[in-house]
This record gives sequence, structure tokens and C-alpha cells, in this order.
Amino acid sequence: MTKQKRIKPGPKPQVGLTDAQQDTLMVIQKYQQAHGMSPTVREIAEVRGIKSASAIEVIQQLENKGYLKRDKGKARAIEMLERSVPVNQITQVVPVEVLGKVSAGHPIIALEQHMGEFLVDSGVARGHCFALEITGDSMVDAGINDGDFVIVRTQETALNGEVVIALLDDEATCKTFYRRPSHIELKPENEAYQVIKVSSEQSFKILGKVIAIRKMEVKYANGRCKQ
Repeated sequence: MTKQKRIKPGPKPQVGLTDAQQDTLMVIQKYQQAHGMSPTVREIAEVRGIKSASAIEVIQQLENKGYLKRDKGKARAIEMLERSVPVNQITQVVPVEVLGKVSAGHPIIALEQHMGEFLVDSGVARGHCFALEITGDSMVDAGINDGDFVIVRTQETALNGEVVIALLDDEATCKTFYRRPSHIELKPENEAYQVIKVSSEQSFKILGKVIAIRKMEVKYANGRCKQ
């Protein structure tokens, strides 16, 4: 009796995608819908504003998770394994512009620089949103570190305990907001910094509420990429 050859099962799909992995899947999906074929690694890198080496790394991660299949001998060999991708993992993304830097330390003069853009889940970026690069370490206990990017929803009010981007006498800062009976407090999330008490004589305005933190690369307007 001839023994049947046992077929090894393929990689078991894993749920859970990083922002970079989800953005890459969306780029592949949209390209296939528009052109009827898969994009090359270079095309994926150009759309996402990253280096080809970074794109290859993310594609390999998606292969290992069972979301993609790739024939390494062909240029357009990326195949999406549709059954392995849960519907709730592939969502629409929208561009959010990076308008400059904001201090998570001492307030700095607010300047719009239009540095580039992020692709953000449309379920997160509801309403008018923008992004800022953080400088300083006053918000590290809130998980916001120097060099991180925060996604901000434009609004002029906030609840106590919400992280906001505030304009104080024409200087912008990222702090936790508290409204006290007699004044407003902007609290740093780092014991090395003091609470900023906003007096009635000072000009104060909330520019928006921080709704997400991104630690991935951003496509700069001049073509450079933050890795």
C-alpha cells in the first residue's frame, strides 16, 4: 500500500496588525482594485513614503502572519490571501497632514511647517485632524516621547484629564488639561516638570485633543523620511 504524502499546513493567519502593516495592506488592496494587478515593492515604498528595504521588511512580516503570499522570482508577485484577512482588520485610511513640531517640555512658538503626511485609520481620524511631531520629554508617563507624532482632532474644548495641544500666549504645548474653579492647569506627565497654571491675564486656546500616537515613519514634503 502506497503511503500518501502528508501536506504541511501553511502559515496560520494571525490577527493584529501594526499601523505600518495595515497601511501596506491598504496600498496593495487599492492598487489591485485600480490596476488589476499587484504593485511592486518600489511602488509600495513610493506610496508609503518609505525606503524599499523598509517595505520589504513589512511585506515579510505580513507573509509570516499569513496575510500575503509572494513569488520571489517575479516583480509583481504579491498576492493577498483574502480569506486570511478579517474584515475588521482592513479599514479605510485617510491622509493627515503633519503641520510641524510641538513642545512636550516648555512651550515653543507655534509655526505651521507642512512637513508631510500620515495615513491614519478613518475610524480614528474623524473630523478635521492634523499631526505634530513632539519635542521634549514632559509627557513620557503618558506614552508620548520625544520624536513621536501625535494625531490631533481640532476642537476648542476638552474634559479634565484629556491630552491637548494648547496655545498659550502664542506658544504651543502638549499637556494634560484640567479646569479648576479659579484657573486652568496644563499638567505635564513627568515629575521633572511643573504644572503650568494659566492666569486670566494670559491668552489661552485649545487647538485640539490628542487622539493617537504614532511612532512610525512619516513622508516628508521634501522627500525625506523619518525612520
